[in-house]
Amino acid sequence: MRWPAPLTALGGLAVGAVLIALLPEDVLFAPPDAPADATANTGERWACPMMDFIGQRPGDCPVCGMKLQKVTSGELTREQQRRMGVELSRVTEGPATATVRAYGAVRYDDRTLQVVIPRIAGRVVKRHPAALHPGTAVQAGDPVVDLYSPEVFAAQGELAAAVKLGGQPTIRAFTDRFERWNLASVARAILDGRAPVDTVTITTPFAGLVVLNLEGEGMAAARLPQVGQEVMADAPLVRLVEPRAFMLVIHVLENRAHWLRVGQPVKLASDDLGELPDVVASVTWVAPELNLEIRAREVHVHLRDPSNRLLPGSLINARLQAALGADFNVANSSQPETFGRFVLVPKTAVISTGVRHVAWRVAERQSDGRLRFELAPLALGPRIEDESGNDRYVVRAGLKPGDEVATQGVFLIDTQAQLAGTASLLFPAGAVAPAAAHQH
Repeated sequence: MRWPAPLTALGGLAVGAVLIALLPEDVLFAPPDAPADATANTGERWACPMMDFIGQRPGDCPVCGMKLQKVTSGELTREQQRRMGVELSRVTEGPATATVRAYGAVRYDDRTLQVVIPRIAGRVVKRHPAALHPGTAVQAGDPVVDLYSPEVFAAQGELAAAVKLGGQPTIRAFTDRFERWNLASVARAILDGRAPVDTVTITTPFAGLVVLNLEGEGMAAARLPQVGQEVMADAPLVRLVEPRAFMLVIHVLENRAHWLRVGQPVKLASDDLGELPDVVASVTWVAPELNLEIRAREVHVHLRDPSNRLLPGSLINARLQAALGADFNVANSSQPETFGRFVLVPKTAVISTGVRHVAWRVAERQSDGRLRFELAPLALGPRIEDESGNDRYVVRAGLKPGDEVATQGVFLIDTQAQLAGTASLLFPAGAVAPAAAHQH
């Protein structure tokens, strides 16, 4: 009599379950806190050069059969250093000087702004060169526009009548009125016996360059007077600025906002003109708060261009030289004795998770060229950049001057430590033990 197949399968499962229940626990499960062998935490493991298999004893890869290669944490032969492109650098000590970079557009210095204001009302009947084009250079006394003004014509008639009557107090009162209008020459003409005129010339009491608008918004923001235009008394007619005085408005990002102070020297350059060493510039105003939209601090730099090269609207690269004092506040860049001294390390030597920062320091040099590295957890200060663009970190703790650190191949050294199971960037206490065999 043959047993049915389902009964056979159920019987096999029952026998297997009984056998598993009778086996000792240590045969089936390794204690969770015990290493798989004596080499698990010694910094040495064996990796397959072909497959992603890491073992804890020498031998052959169970996946492809290749001989496993020894991986030792933090130790590199001369050949390994060459293949990994390892480069080293010394930790230094010195002042934390930095170059703060920003871009801005040139505009005329609004501190030199002068406005030509007529004291009388009238209609423009003629424009002189000062009112024809922006950018025109004018001298004090140059004509701006001719105005038709009934008010001035009537005042001339009153002055002429006073002259005929010979009343000196009245004559003096009328001439004072013309002086307040800045039309003393018109009064003198009447006193000399000339006939009144209904058109007078408005002149500029200042020298300068005619501009439309300091913000660079062009014709939409301001206009020069036009023929036929009605001009009100005390209304701005023409704006003048000093030709070679400029202001640069820049915005410094939030992470460098505290490196700024009034009086800092500024070096300038432009894409088409290159460096501008003869342009003397300095910080004249720093905004007391951040711009919340762009997370930056507005800075005003005033300058003079003796070589007549800059144009309003030119895009300029500004470089501010800054230094930190011993209290990590910005120091006076013109007084080196106020600079603090800090431990400095190249930025390329630091690898980071954003919270944890480490560097790999040379612990031992062996006679055969081998290097042994050790992990150095870091407490960092600000990142600084010098004039050449080299980035460094201020180190608060973790390294000392004279230490030698890897600046190239750092991630490969850290990866080697992870493979070997020792402390690394991601695993401060060492990586967990790898699986005993590769699974697909």
